[in-house]
Amino acid sequence: MQIRELGRDDLAAIAALAARSLVDPPTADELERACFDPDQPAEIRGDPKVGVVVTARREHEGFVRFLAVDPSTRRAGVGTALLADAETQLSSAGATSVTIGADAPFYLWPGIDTRELAAICLAERSKYARVDVHLNMDITLTGLAPDPGGHRLATADDLPAIDAWSNRHWAFWTAEMHRAARQDGLVLSEDADSIAAVCAYDVNRRGLVGPVAVRPDLLGRGVGVAPLLGALHRMRADGRTAAEIAWVGPIVPYARIGATLGRSFLVYRKDLR
Repeated sequence: MQIRELGRDDLAAIAALAARSLVDPPTADELERACFDPDQPAEIRGDPKVGVVVTARREHEGFVRFLAVDPSTRRAGVGTALLADAETQLSSAGATSVTIGADAPFYLWPGIDTRELAAICLAERSKYARVDVHLNMDITLTGLAPDPGGHRLATADDLPAIDAWSNRHWAFWTAEMHRAARQDGLVLSEDADSIAAVCAYDVNRRGLVGPVAVRPDLLGRGVGVAPLLGALHRMRADGRTAAEIAWVGPIVPYARIGATLGRSFLVYRKDLR
C-alpha cells in the first residue's frame, strides 16, 4: 500500500471505507467535522481502498482519531503500517506521545470500541499500553421524564458569554460548546449570576449527548437536569427514539433520568520519547 496525504476530495471514499470496516462508522459529514475544523486541523493519510489513519495533535500530545482497514486486506500489515506512519508524522510535528482515543474536542469515539477486537489487538501488538476506559450511557427517549422547562437553545448572540463561561470553568470543553452553539445544539439554563448549566448534543456525531456542564458553585444541586432533559426532549421532537450520552464522568446523574450503561471504549497510549 502506498500511504499518501488525503483531503476533502477523498471524504466520500473514506466514509465508504468506514462503512465496510467499522461497527460504528461515522458519516462523511461527521468525518469532515472531525478532520477539517480550523481550531484543530487533522492529518489524513493512507489509501481509501485499503486503509486510512487520521491523526490530530494538542501541543505535545498526538492522537489517532480514526483508523480503518478494509476487511479484505487485513492480516497483511496494513494497520501496522498506518499506525507506524502516524507515529512518525506526529513525532516529526513535536508530539512526545500517541493516544488512541480521548482526543477531545473533535473526537469520533472516546476510545476503541470494545467490539473492535482487531483494532485492540493492533494497538497491543504495536506496544501501546491500555491507560483508561471510557463509558457511554444509553437512554430511551420515548419514556423521558417531563420537560422541566427553565432552559433555552443558545444562539449566535450567546457565543461570547458561552466562551467566557466555559473558559473560566470548563476550558477543556470550550471548543465543543462553541461548535454546539453554532450548530443549534446547545441548551442552557441561567440564573441571576450567569449561565448555570449547559447540555450539548449532536456536536461531533449525530445521536450523541455531551458535554454536560454545571457551574462549579452549583454542582450537586441537580441544576444540570433542566438543560439535559431539554436537549433530550428536543432530540425526541426531531423523531429520534434513543440517544447515547458520550464519555460520561459521574454515572449517577444520568442513571437518575433513566439512562443505562452502554458501550465501553479502551484508551491506549505509547510514549514516543
